Amino acid sequence: MRAGMVTWSAAAVSLAVLALGCAAPGTRDGDGQAMPTDASSPAVSSSSAAVAEPTGRQPDASPNHADNNGWKQRHELSAADERAGRDLAARIRPSLEALRAAGDFAPTSTRQALLDLGLQADAIEVTAMRPPIGQETPPQGAVYAVRFGTVGCVIGDVRPDRVMVEVTGSAAEFGCLEPSSH
Repeated sequence: MRAGMVTWSAAAVSLAVLALGCAAPGTRDGDGQAMPTDASSPAVSSSSAAVAEPTGRQPDASPNHADNNGWKQRHELSAADERAGRDLAARIRPSLEALRAAGDFAPTSTRQALLDLGLQADAIEVTAMRPPIGQETPPQGAVYAVRFGTVGCVIGDVRPDRVMVEVTGSAAEFGCLEPSSH
């Protein structure tokens, strides 16, 4: 009789917990890992050893992260576009390194250096560096992009501490340079 009361009490406690909507730690949406159950506990029978894995959104990412950032997805470059981009980048780097060595980080100078390479004016985009979040004054430097082929871009920046040159694909939403979002 006593064993039947313990089983009945355990079942009543389990039903009360379920009725209140409480779940074991680790089984709620947003919890890290599912916590193992203790089979020796009177409230847990050996037939309920499986614990549900969390299936909701993970705490470090918004639920629509991929959708919200889809506009940033860049085109894949073909092998021929990749080679053309590397060749163009190899032409661009020395001109921008010369600007940096001269201490000239103005967007107008960067644009002129790219034009001096014989690049088409409508394929070039140059802007000033963006100020860091919370600051009003931008750092010295220029950000640039040169479009080539149908989807290729050489992008980067010129600043006192470096010249960055990167070959990548354009994005359908904005082209080569990602617009400022703050």
